[in-house]
Amino acid sequence: MAGGKETPRQKMIGIMYLVLMAMLALNVSNTVLDAFKTVRDGLEKSNDNMNDRLKFIMTLFKNYYDNAPKKAEENYNKALEAKRIGDGLVADIEKVKKDLITLTDGLLENGDLKKRDDLGVSYKELVEGKKGDVLQKKIEDAAKKMASLIGETPKGIGLELDWPKIDPSNKSKQSWANYNFGEGKPLTSTITLLAKFQNDAKNAEAYVINKLYQNTTGGGVVDSYKAVAVAKSSYILAGQTYEADVFLTAGSSSIPITATVNGSSLPNVDGRGKYKAGSTKEGMYKWTGTVSFKDPTSGEIKSFTTDPIEYQVAKPSAVVSPDKMNVFYKGVPNPVSVSAPGIAKEKLKVSISSGSISGSNGNYTVKVSGGTEATVTVSAEIEKGKTSVLGVTKFRIKEVPDPIATFANKGSGQISSSTARATSRLEAELKNFDFDLKFRVVKFNLFVTRPRQDPLFYKSESGSFEGTIKSTINSLNPGDILSFQSIVVSGEDGTTRTLEGSVSISVGR
Repeated sequence: MAGGKETPRQKMIGIMYLVLMAMLALNVSNTVLDAFKTVRDGLEKSNDNMNDRLKFIMTLFKNYYDNAPKKAEENYNKALEAKRIGDGLVADIEKVKKDLITLTDGLLENGDLKKRDDLGVSYKELVEGKKGDVLQKKIEDAAKKMASLIGETPKGIGLELDWPKIDPSNKSKQSWANYNFGEGKPLTSTITLLAKFQNDAKNAEAYVINKLYQNTTGGGVVDSYKAVAVAKSSYILAGQTYEADVFLTAGSSSIPITATVNGSSLPNVDGRGKYKAGSTKEGMYKWTGTVSFKDPTSGEIKSFTTDPIEYQVAKPSAVVSPDKMNVFYKGVPNPVSVSAPGIAKEKLKVSISSGSISGSNGNYTVKVSGGTEATVTVSAEIEKGKTSVLGVTKFRIKEVPDPIATFANKGSGQISSSTARATSRLEAELKNFDFDLKFRVVKFNLFVTRPRQDPLFYKSESGSFEGTIKSTINSLNPGDILSFQSIVVSGEDGTTRTLEGSVSISVGR
């Protein structure tokens, strides 16, 4: 419809309409007809939203007029006239729509047209019946009147009618009505196009009224919104309740503000004061901010002060907690948790003086291979470009304790001869140790003592019972004694060690 200052939304609507018309030229399918309804519903929703915004702007204008009638009277009356013209044009177009709908048996329950694919009624009523010519004149008259209120042209307010005056198919003159509502145009496309004209009228009305308001007040229309959350405190302890206010703020890009904290002016970025504060002293701090601006309705300076806001400055600290014990054991992965109050875990940097540490987000694994002490250092980038050490913790380094060797799950005592024969090797395991670390017997000496006989001696280089050792064990009788000595084990921690003591087992019945 408009050929001048179209908004991106208007351009989009126009393109959508042209695409739909092109599709209709190929085939008027149900899908295409459904698409027209979708566009029409969107236009009607857009018109409702525009009416709400116009109502809001006119309320602002009325408030300004009530406080400064001499200054606002002329433009306020022009705004009322623009509203009257715009509303009148929308009503005229609505009547045309209703007449066409009535002539085609009305609407379905879902709000769509009963005869949406009717190809004759638009041409008959709007072209042959000249109702399109009448509507064209009403639009052009309304456009001229609204544009004159602010000294612009219909094109300037986006309400100039523009169409190809020559029909490219036959090179003959064509009217605005024939171009928009000519033969072969389905009813649904006509109703959609009329809704677009209504949308253009509301946009032009809004443009004129907003221009008049800005010329009167120097700006001041609320044009930005922001959701804001303000916490009473930025630091709480476990068991306390976190409280915050969540609300919507509104502002205007055309009203300059002055923001201060404790009397000091703040930098203004996009209409917001930016407050930054630092402290080397620990403790609780409170502050309030004040925003001042010149009221466009009265010229007075108005100020608003925030509720007190507090924040806590604490000494940098870190917590390093071993997950298993208070030491690091050599040769095994030692799980460690690291945290620092008030600092996100992903921002922590953790290092160790001896050995290696890996992991992230508060969960780490420490491996040490030697020494008696390791130091874990935790740091973080608290301020941009500045890394601070939050804490240093020392840990003892210890060897994994020796395992205990067992025969048939016993380190000493008596077993039956059948249990002895069923045992295939000497075992070694850690008792009451939090790490799941495996040891394997790799060597041992075996003495077998039998009543009234000389002791038998065997030496194993594999830790298992093979050959003569196995034959001897299978031939044990009640009263025989097994004594395993010089037991050597190999562990998953990489160590090989000789165990102190021996395993002494007597054979019973």
